[in-house]
Amino acid sequence: MFAEDEFSIFDLVSGLSELVDLYSPELDSHHKKVAYIAYNIAAEMGLSDAQIKNIVLASLLHDIGAFTTEERLNVVHASFDDHEFNGHQMLGYKLLNNFEPLATAAQLVKYHHVHYNKATGDIPIGSYIIHLADRLSIAYNVQTEILAQVPGIMHKFSNNNSIFHPDTVDALLKVAKREYFWIEACLLPINTVLPERMRFSKEKIDLNDLRDLAKVIAQVIDFRSRFTSTHSSGVAAAAFELANIYGFSKRECKLMEIAGYLHDLGKLAISNDILEKNGALNHEEFNEMRKHSYYTYAVLNKIKGFEQIAMWAAYHHERLDGNGYPFHIKGDDFIKLARIMAVADIVTAITEDRPYRKGMSSDKAIAVLIEMAENGGIDRGTVRIVTENFTRINAVRIIAQQQALLEYNAFNDTFNDIK
Repeated sequence: MFAEDEFSIFDLVSGLSELVDLYSPELDSHHKKVAYIAYNIAAEMGLSDAQIKNIVLASLLHDIGAFTTEERLNVVHASFDDHEFNGHQMLGYKLLNNFEPLATAAQLVKYHHVHYNKATGDIPIGSYIIHLADRLSIAYNVQTEILAQVPGIMHKFSNNNSIFHPDTVDALLKVAKREYFWIEACLLPINTVLPERMRFSKEKIDLNDLRDLAKVIAQVIDFRSRFTSTHSSGVAAAAFELANIYGFSKRECKLMEIAGYLHDLGKLAISNDILEKNGALNHEEFNEMRKHSYYTYAVLNKIKGFEQIAMWAAYHHERLDGNGYPFHIKGDDFIKLARIMAVADIVTAITEDRPYRKGMSSDKAIAVLIEMAENGGIDRGTVRIVTENFTRINAVRIIAQQQALLEYNAFNDTFNDIK
């Protein structure tokens, strides 16, 4: 049983991988397929529960460092012989390694494209398992009867034995003899099958660890675009401070900070072409962008203990008059902390500097907020709190975003070094 402030890393990471694979229909739950295959290979090899847990977590995040749709598709559809992928393994490692509960998984991500016959140094067996699972996940055609494909698929892998660790190939050959493996990998919803297999090792984290993990996820979200590279950090800081000024409990303030880090989670399913567009979005692009807050809700609301976080995070584009999106909630249904998050998002968006424009002055930002409140869009009480404490709230927002910018620049330096 979960205590009130215990959360499952697996559930949150699983939701994150689900969004990443919404980039393109061609990805079709790629991360979860790799995780399922890797789980079966690792179990066949007799690895410990702790090893299997880290292999599955790494599998769910293995391509997290591939930021664009084009790069992700290139990686997924690469041939067996390809081993250069623009360093997405290293970027994934950099993103995950600072969060201690994922540090071991980060090491597996770092080496998951290493070929056995070209390996130097001590490569974790989990990386070899993920490499094999990754290549197998794209070797079968889900539109064609699966069992008839098995002999040809296994012949292909046997003939490329030197690329993969021989122990992993031996384990796969044994697993491949079981029809259920192919039926589950190809035909059944991985969203159902994988959690069932992983029940034994759903590691729990507390509220402080969850905050640190949320910050890592915010970097995954924000670092995809130079335009909003520090946005979630600013929203998290502003939301925490607003809730604190209001007098909400320490726990609620922490949860608001976490919701701020995760509020744009759904943008992981939005194309970089839209996120990076230097100009107004056209009607079709704006419709695509409007989906992101729903995706945020859909993923977070499935996680045990995240029911409040899901609403506070996903309602940031809702408006009191019902003219927001995606749910068009209004009035009393627009709960207080969700109203605060909506204001925190607006405050951050209009005051932060972006590469294509400077943020608004305090006077102009306050005027915009007051006008929105008078028009019935956002909460008057929250706007009053902001205007009375603008210097304090904005200072907290600036400090948080300055720190996030340092982290983004360090990450970007790594990206440039490995291009």
